[in-house]
Amino acid sequence: MPKRWSEQDLMYLEERWGSMSIKGIAAHLGRSVTSVKLKAYRIGLGAPSLSYDGITLNQLSLAINVSYSTLASWAERYDLPIKRKVFAEKEAVWVINYSDFWKWAEANKQMIDFTKIEPLILGPEPKWVEEKRNADLLKQRKIKKGTNQAWTPEEDNILKGMLNAYCYTYPEISDRLKRSEAAVKRRIRDLGLKSRPVRLNNHIKYTKDEVEMIETLLAKGHCLEDIATRINKSADGVRGKLVRMGYKFRNGVPYKKQIS
Repeated sequence: MPKRWSEQDLMYLEERWGSMSIKGIAAHLGRSVTSVKLKAYRIGLGAPSLSYDGITLNQLSLAINVSYSTLASWAERYDLPIKRKVFAEKEAVWVINYSDFWKWAEANKQMIDFTKIEPLILGPEPKWVEEKRNADLLKQRKIKKGTNQAWTPEEDNILKGMLNAYCYTYPEISDRLKRSEAAVKRRIRDLGLKSRPVRLNNHIKYTKDEVEMIETLLAKGHCLEDIATRINKSADGVRGKLVRMGYKFRNGVPYKKQIS
């Protein structure tokens, strides 16, 4: 006679479905894998991967518009908390729990462009996400052109004209061309131009209020160009200040403070 399913067995199956391998459930209940699968199907539990309180790495890649290989790199280099999970026999995938993702994303928010993520696609969002999305929108307005986008003759003429006027700073030229200050510097070098923008007061000691504003805006996900504009400094000046404050940079993005 087939072994009857007790109320305790059914409760265990429902609680563990999607968070424990089918093989593990079967072993605990003293049943075959086939028996567990059939029972789960009959009581409407659906695919175990859909019952997991998280998302596969492939699904996350599609949701946040970041390549699978980049996510794998984040896991290896920046501790994105993914784990290998077996949902069925010989069926193992990389997954991440929603709460683990949001905790990691808050600590590494500068690495993610939230304008590319559909609101609520990953379920309820922490309060800080809305402000980071707004900061990313602001960055898009300030810097519209990608770093690899070719400069046009018109842009080169604007750059030369602003340099020859001897009255524009890097932030002003950057804002006019909608390119980062780093991109403007590279273009000046590539064109072999001798003129330089007017210097800002980057070397004047930063006030306590300016330092607090830098840290506050950085924690909310604002880009260096936006922070620099608000305190009348250049992005390079702010970057230098962050380094002196103990921040590290990866791919041009500030992150965790060094432990002194």
